[in-house]
Amino acid sequence: MKSPGGMLLTGIALDRASSIPLYRQLYLQIRQQILAGRLPGGTRLPSTRTLCNEQALSRITILNAFDQLIAEGFLVSRPGAGTFVCDEWESRDAAADEQRKPPRLSSLSQSVLSLRSDHFSGISYAAWEPDCPTSFLPSHAAFDAFPLPVWKRLMNRHLGQPSKAILGYGEVKGLLRLREAIAEYVYDARGIDCEAGQVVIVSGAQQAFNLLGMLLLDPQDSIWMEDPGHIAARIALQAQGCQVVPLRIDEQGIDVQQGLRECPQARLAFTTPSRQHPLGTTMSYARRQELIDWADRGQRWVIEDDCDSEFSYAGRPLPALYAMDQWARVIYVGTFSKVLFPSLRLGYVILPHALVEPFCAMRAVMDRSPATLLQAVTADFIREGHFLGHIRRMRTLYQARQSALLNALQQRLGGFMQIKPVSAGMHLIGWLAPELDDQAIANGLAQQQIHTYALSDYCINRYLPPGLLIGFAGTPVEQAEEKVEALAQALLKMGHTL
Repeated sequence: MKSPGGMLLTGIALDRASSIPLYRQLYLQIRQQILAGRLPGGTRLPSTRTLCNEQALSRITILNAFDQLIAEGFLVSRPGAGTFVCDEWESRDAAADEQRKPPRLSSLSQSVLSLRSDHFSGISYAAWEPDCPTSFLPSHAAFDAFPLPVWKRLMNRHLGQPSKAILGYGEVKGLLRLREAIAEYVYDARGIDCEAGQVVIVSGAQQAFNLLGMLLLDPQDSIWMEDPGHIAARIALQAQGCQVVPLRIDEQGIDVQQGLRECPQARLAFTTPSRQHPLGTTMSYARRQELIDWADRGQRWVIEDDCDSEFSYAGRPLPALYAMDQWARVIYVGTFSKVLFPSLRLGYVILPHALVEPFCAMRAVMDRSPATLLQAVTADFIREGHFLGHIRRMRTLYQARQSALLNALQQRLGGFMQIKPVSAGMHLIGWLAPELDDQAIANGLAQQQIHTYALSDYCINRYLPPGLLIGFAGTPVEQAEEKVEALAQALLKMGHTL
C-alpha cells in the first residue's frame, strides 16, 4: 500500500535501553522492511517532523538514519516531494511473496540429507536432552565420574606456559606426543605394533569414517557392512555413493561366507570385531583370519572400529583385528568419546604405511588437526597413568551399574523383555516379543521422556526379533530401580502388559 502522506511505519519498535544507538536501530529496521518487501520501491516515508512526533525522536537522529539509507541506495530524497524508497525495489514485494525455491545442492549433499532423514526421523533421537532424568541411551556415559580435577590441572599446566606449538595450527597428523602415547597404549591394550607415524589424530570416529570413505571408495563400489551394524559408519560410506551389502551376524561374528556368495568383489568391509555393535558378539579367531585373507586376495580393505573395547568385564579381550593382519589391509579406528567424554572430539586412525600420505593429503584438504591444547592434555593424561586408572575405575563402576540395572529390569519387566548380562560395552539388549514394534515403542517412550534406541534402527534386513538397546553406564546404582519403574509406568500408559 502506497500513501501520498507517507507510510505509518508502525512496525518500528525502538529499544531505548539498548546499547545500539537509536539512529542505528531506526536505520536497521527500515532497511529490513525494504529488503523484506514490506516497503516496495516508490513508497513515500513520513516526513522527519512526523517521525519526530510519532517515535519521540530528535530530528538529528532521524536525519542520521535517513542519510545512511540514502548513501546505501535504499532511499532517495526528492526536493519538495519527500523521501522515497528507491525505484529499484519496486518489484521486491512481489518477489518476496513468491515461494522461494530450495537451494541447488550437489548429488552428494542430497544423498546425505536423505540418509540422515531416514534414520533421524524418530522422536527418540530428536527430543532427547542431555539432562533428561530417564535416559537409557547407550552413548550416555558416567560423566559424573570423570576426574575433572586432574583434567583441569593438566590443562592449566599448558595454559600457564603457552607455546607456539600449543596455540598454533598443529601438525596434519596431530600432536606427536599424543600419537606416541596412543601407539604405546594400543600395543599394551590391543596388541597393535605400530609406529607413531602411522597414527593420525581426527575429530572422532565419524570424521575417520568420512575421510576413509573419500580416500578408498568410488561411487557404485560395493561394501560389506554388518547387519545389524554401525549406523553412522554406514551413512558415511553410503554418502560416497557406495552399494551396501548387509551381512548377518552369527555366533562367530560377520558372515564372510555370505559376503563371498553375494558380493565377492566388494571393495571394503566394515566391522566391529572386538564387540560387535550393537549385538555384542566377539569375532572368533577363525572368522578374523577369513576376513583378512579375503581382503588380501583382492587388494581390498577392512575398517576395524574398536567399539567399546576398553570396557571388558570378563577377562582380557582378544587382540585387535589389526594385530593379526600380516598383509597391511586393516585400518584401525579408535576414539576417546566413550572412555573420556564425547565433546573432547578426539579420535585416531592407525593406517598401513601405504595409506598414511594419501590420508593426510585428504585430511589437509578437509580441515586442520583438532585443538592442539586438548591433544596435549590428552597426551599427558595417558602418559602419566591417569588414562589406565580411569579405565579400571570405569570398568568396576559400569559392572556394578550393569548388575543393578539388570536386576531391576528382570524383576520389574522380566515378563515383557528377555535380557541377559553382557561381558563388555555400555548397553544391554532387551529382546521383545516378535509381534511388537520396537521403533513404535522407542518413539512412544520418548514422548514420555524415557529414551532408548530400537534394535531395528540398526538393521538393514529385519531378520532379528525386535529389541531395545538399554544403556546402563549413565544410571547410578542407587537410581536403577527408580528409572526402571519410570520405564515400566511409561509402558503401561502405552497399553502394554508387563
